[in-house]
Amino acid sequence: MTLPRLTAWVLLVSAGFIATPASGQDATKLPQTNVSSQISERKEQRGIAKEELKTAQGQFQTFAKYYADLISHPLIYKAAQDPSLKVDANGRDIPTVDAIIKGLDRFILEPNPHVRTSSDNLNPKVNIHNADYIRELGTAFDKELKPIIENHPDRVVRINAARLYAAVCQSGANAHWPTVTTWLANANTPTEIKYYILQAAANLLEAGDLLEYKSRRHAYDEVSRNAADQKIGALIAAVQDCIVNPNALIAVPEGKIENLTPDQLAVIGFVRRQAIKTLGRVRFVTLPGPKGEPLYPAHTLIRVCVSDPTLVPVPVAADCAEAIIGLCNMAPSRNTTPVKGFNPDAMAEAIATGIVTFAGARASNPLDRSLPWRGYAMRIGDAFKGWRPLFDPLYDPTQGAKFDAAAVPKDITDIIGRVQAGILAPIEKVGVGGQPDLAAQVDIEGMKAFLKQLRGNPKRSGMLITGVAATALPKTDSK
Repeated sequence: MTLPRLTAWVLLVSAGFIATPASGQDATKLPQTNVSSQISERKEQRGIAKEELKTAQGQFQTFAKYYADLISHPLIYKAAQDPSLKVDANGRDIPTVDAIIKGLDRFILEPNPHVRTSSDNLNPKVNIHNADYIRELGTAFDKELKPIIENHPDRVVRINAARLYAAVCQSGANAHWPTVTTWLANANTPTEIKYYILQAAANLLEAGDLLEYKSRRHAYDEVSRNAADQKIGALIAAVQDCIVNPNALIAVPEGKIENLTPDQLAVIGFVRRQAIKTLGRVRFVTLPGPKGEPLYPAHTLIRVCVSDPTLVPVPVAADCAEAIIGLCNMAPSRNTTPVKGFNPDAMAEAIATGIVTFAGARASNPLDRSLPWRGYAMRIGDAFKGWRPLFDPLYDPTQGAKFDAAAVPKDITDIIGRVQAGILAPIEKVGVGGQPDLAAQVDIEGMKAFLKQLRGNPKRSGMLITGVAATALPKTDSK
């Protein structure tokens, strides 16, 4: 199955579905709302006063219902099928799903310490004063979109609602965490829905804890930190299962991997890559699981990097690139406390292995077009820049690039330098007309030699975390 066919399958752009109006909807007229200005005002408020809360909740609910009615309206889908259908019965333009999501985006606040109020104000734009807005907007959208995604009779409407829900999750609102976790953990969630729910999970994990940006904690917050960690851990565990267990992504015939068809394997690989990207939003090498047991998301990405043969289908070049980028987002410390027994040599070996897989085709043919090489090279380079500060347990993301460079292990500095000079720089270099510079050779053999050196080191740990057998590097064929 080709990538275009896979994309078409996931987006379900093809004809064959007839959307029906929700109860009370006029099939010829788009819904309208008169609360957008009120929501904009709420967005700019410094919190919501107790005496205003009930009124505000009603406004948020009305606003969320408008978007739920809009995304599920039959004209939205019919216009996608019929280019001649431009306006509704009242002469209003019929928006695309992308336009609907873009229109909602200005109402979503994303907790991010790197987005500042202004160039001369280093304080994060989204802060504790926005907590009420984020909480109530998230609660309203969860209530309105959840039943559409789960129960609407039209498949295409469920998918479009899932796309909208994923965008809403950029706020990191508490209401979304258990809902997304339940959908991911449910084997009966349709694959095409799960693809967008994985994007929703990525957005939740990307959101920071606006009450404590310095810790790099994820957005979910409760009075009990342990309870919050369990909710975060439950989501991460569900994402990991989507990477290691094909049954979590499609209905495998009789549950037997050997029964998978080539098309089914292609679908699993396509959706699993989104799961790899999602897991890469996790900010720590290890963190508590849903029952308090430790999770090792970094080890899961290491398995992808080294193309662990027990993963079905076996990870390929793009998977390795995404896993490398994700590993560079994971700090080997949590709450300023370094992870006991963390071995940077294991991380360096995994990344070297992944780089060999990633860059192989480009090294053998500078004109290869199987991947967007320069785009990946730039993303990996950016990931390396953000990785080095994470080895400083006291690193504060609100302070930009300030960190203790002496805290970066030699193994990490070495692998970054070698990859940048021998792999990324040649890939990014272009000649006349923007074509790849044929004189810039990707030094894949040099990387293979370095990988052999790492594996042959008599002091090689062989584990991401000393003494934890579950973090042992998988045994694979030598490259």
